[in-house]
Amino acid sequence: MRAWRFSRVVLALELVLLAGVATLLLSTAYLASQEALQEGAEQAHAQHQRILDDVISAHFDSIRRYSEGLSDRDGLEQALHEGRSAAVAARVEGLLDDPQARHIDALVVESDGQAHVARSAGLLGRTLPFEALSRQPGPLANWRLMTAPGEGESQALMRLTLPIVEETLGRVVGRLHTYVVLNDSFWIANEMLRLLGARAVMLRHDGAVLDALEREPGSLRVLGAWDAKTGPVVTTPDGILQELRLPLGDGTALRMSLLLPDDSIVALRDTYTDTLLDATLVVVVVGMVLMLVLRRLTTRALDRLVAYAEAVPESGTPRRFPGGGFIEFNRVGQAFEAMLRRIRERDKYLDGISQHSPDLVFVKDLDGRYRLVNERYAWALHSTPEAMVNTPVDHVLDEEVIVQALDSDRRMVETLAPVKYHTTLHTPEGCRHYLVTKFPILDDEGRVYLIGGIATDITDLRVIQDQLQLAHRVFAETSEAIVVLDDQHRVQLANRAFAEMSGQGRSRATAVVRDFLLSHPEVAYQVERGERWQGQCEFHRHDGAGLPVLVSATPLPEDESGRHHMLLFSDITSLKVAEQRLERLAWYDALTGLANRSLFNLRLDEALQGEASARTAVIFIDLDHFKDINDTYGHSLGDELLRQVADRLRTCVQSRDTVARFGGDEFTVLLRDIADEAQALAIARRILKTLAEPYDLGVACCFTTASLGITLAARHGRSAESLLRNADQAMYEAKAQGRQQVVIFDPAIDERHQLRLRYEAGLREALTNGELFVHYQPRYDIAGERILAAEALLRWQSEAHGLVPPSTFIPIAENSSLIVELGRFVLGAACRQAAAWAAAGLEIPVSVNLSPRQLHEPDLIRDIHEATRRAGLPTRLLELEITETHLMDSIDQLLPVLHQIRAMGVGLAIDDFGTGYSSLTYLKRLPIELLKVDRSFIVDVPGDPDDEILLTAIISMAHSLGFRVVAEGVETERQRTFLERLGCDELQGFLLGRPQAADRLLAALEQDRQHSGHRA
Repeated sequence: MRAWRFSRVVLALELVLLAGVATLLLSTAYLASQEALQEGAEQAHAQHQRILDDVISAHFDSIRRYSEGLSDRDGLEQALHEGRSAAVAARVEGLLDDPQARHIDALVVESDGQAHVARSAGLLGRTLPFEALSRQPGPLANWRLMTAPGEGESQALMRLTLPIVEETLGRVVGRLHTYVVLNDSFWIANEMLRLLGARAVMLRHDGAVLDALEREPGSLRVLGAWDAKTGPVVTTPDGILQELRLPLGDGTALRMSLLLPDDSIVALRDTYTDTLLDATLVVVVVGMVLMLVLRRLTTRALDRLVAYAEAVPESGTPRRFPGGGFIEFNRVGQAFEAMLRRIRERDKYLDGISQHSPDLVFVKDLDGRYRLVNERYAWALHSTPEAMVNTPVDHVLDEEVIVQALDSDRRMVETLAPVKYHTTLHTPEGCRHYLVTKFPILDDEGRVYLIGGIATDITDLRVIQDQLQLAHRVFAETSEAIVVLDDQHRVQLANRAFAEMSGQGRSRATAVVRDFLLSHPEVAYQVERGERWQGQCEFHRHDGAGLPVLVSATPLPEDESGRHHMLLFSDITSLKVAEQRLERLAWYDALTGLANRSLFNLRLDEALQGEASARTAVIFIDLDHFKDINDTYGHSLGDELLRQVADRLRTCVQSRDTVARFGGDEFTVLLRDIADEAQALAIARRILKTLAEPYDLGVACCFTTASLGITLAARHGRSAESLLRNADQAMYEAKAQGRQQVVIFDPAIDERHQLRLRYEAGLREALTNGELFVHYQPRYDIAGERILAAEALLRWQSEAHGLVPPSTFIPIAENSSLIVELGRFVLGAACRQAAAWAAAGLEIPVSVNLSPRQLHEPDLIRDIHEATRRAGLPTRLLELEITETHLMDSIDQLLPVLHQIRAMGVGLAIDDFGTGYSSLTYLKRLPIELLKVDRSFIVDVPGDPDDEILLTAIISMAHSLGFRVVAEGVETERQRTFLERLGCDELQGFLLGRPQAADRLLAALEQDRQHSGHRA
């Protein structure tokens, strides 16, 4: 807060008081003078209004008398009575020549619809419609205000209408209209300028200026800017503004604004200003005199008091106040001296406490600046007490410590109570932990104005506490049982794990340990000797059960309380059980309990090394359609079925034989002492029959079969690897023959398998070597005249195998992941070819077959989108064919995929329809457009009644569901004719077109387009 000199403050107050009084008196006189001037102006306004009323009444009464004299003239009355228009016109023309008519702007005599107009020369060429105005009705013998359109602006006129009466009969023979134009009516404005001595006059009507005159330039501008709503009389430095009413005969009043000269207000303002300046000068002079007097009286006393205060030492006892000439100032000095002595005494106490305390002591203000710190606090922050005074806390503390400090400050100020918290400081001795206690320091009004704090170093104590707590938690929570004994084998400490292991409470711990040492003297011997020892023992629980444990005996360092020993008991029951389980898991299947692959291979090797190795046989078993059972009933029931299969296999062989589960749904049987092939075949057939019986799975009863392959050591190999491989190939041959078969290995099977492997390897290379290409088989309308679409068919021209039939390589691809890559290849090639045909003006859809694996691929939708986008093919020119058998097997999973494909605009067709088991419920939900009837229904028609009936039903059902029907494999004209008669929509087969290269089909399409043009 800024300090002021006492004498100057007193002087300022006196000057303000005197100036206020002078200003109040002068302002009151000024306002009274203004009110008197305003009252005189209002009286003058009333007088001017009366003058205006008299002037207007005199002029308009003169015009009325003159007009009444004209209407009574004999010549005008006679001419109107006799109907002499020329005489009337002559009379009217001379009426305005009379000097008494100088204020009349026009006279109109109206009779029998004719009007004779006499215009004053004062109109200065203005043309007004007096004839039309005269025809407007109005009161007789009264003035009426009228408005007429003029050149550029409307004109305001006053009209007086008088009747012209024929004296003999008293009949009205016409009317006389007298017009006075108010616009630019200089005689009214001039009269007011002359009578009132005005500087400017302005006549208004409805906001429009009718006439205006000024004596001095710029006066009209003052009138134009004045808004009369502030009052009819306004006094301004420019003069007095007045607004007068101009009364007319019909009650209408015009407004006349006047600017009158008046210099009284200017004189009043100048007088007020001069007087105010004089009063100010007087106030300043009087104030200066008072200031000198006050300064003379108080300067010495105040200077003595100030000199004493400024001479107070930083430390030590303050000297006595010497006194002065005024009692009041002496009392202030003595009180100040007493206060200094009390403060100095208190400072000595606080300084002794803070500087010699081992704790960190500080005081700071609410702005975060240190006001006091002791040596220890400054040392902890790498500073000195002098340097830290008035230093903000954020200049010396870390960011994390600042956050803690500010939060604790806020809580302390809110609660007005001490606050404690832990913090960490990086001191010269390293990182130290402190317990900080903050407390508020209040002023005389009970408000916090300082914050005090004491920080106690708890680093060493905290380390000890953490170690003790950690040791206690480890001891209490460790899973091993721990006891601490004295020399007498009495338990001093025991953790919870020991109580749980022994089954007895803490009070029985000593008895339990002594019983254990009695039953295990080797442990007691090592404890007595004070040696470390570890070994496995059996620990007897309270219920008598034995527990395998690993015991560790450790002597503890001796202290004043004597020697102590620690026994640690580790329960190794789970370890023992785990050893047994690991041994079983290493050789047996966890689900079925059968031998696993490792144990089977071991026993097979042993059998082949013995004397009876030639009488060894291996049966490889694979369940048929096990995946369907898993998908239908779930994996838990599938596992139950595998367990029942294992149980049945055990009943089909002797104890010397080995049944194993190789994984999944594959099993193997090792047969020993087999006399010949017939014995092995009999056992295999018994297994086949046993596995074909129904399985009761609790919530369901299901059936499954198996395919078996047999190898004999005497004929098919003497190594375990060759026997298993050949048995596996024989099993796959059984599946190829229709499943639920038993096949004995034959070398031809291996040759076919090797050929299949070569085909698969060659097919993988064909994708990169360019050996794959696409042919297109056209699809015709039922008449066989027009190509409607084309089906894309994959072909393989192998360098090693030549032209490989699709029936050979497609199944190989479907049994591997190759079919997905092949499907992408065909889809991309077909889209590009269809786009090329469309660019040539031949828009025909191309259909592509989707394999079952493709339908389950998560990237199928993306593949379709990418293929059409890259080729630039409209999706309506792409059809996808799905075989009925696979569709019905996975209908619930495939329905969302099919709807996504159809939403893209791609057509969908069911291929080989009739070979599966389509449900009509599902069929009507499918988003398809086309049914392709399998060729097996076409081969024997016409001629086969059953196929004819089936075809009729299929076509009728498809049409009822809104599907188009395509017959596949049409090879004769009789078949085409028959299908046309049944209402089939399209056909495909060798009759009209074989699969062919794209260029050959293009030629056929061109020819078809030409024929279509000729037909059109």
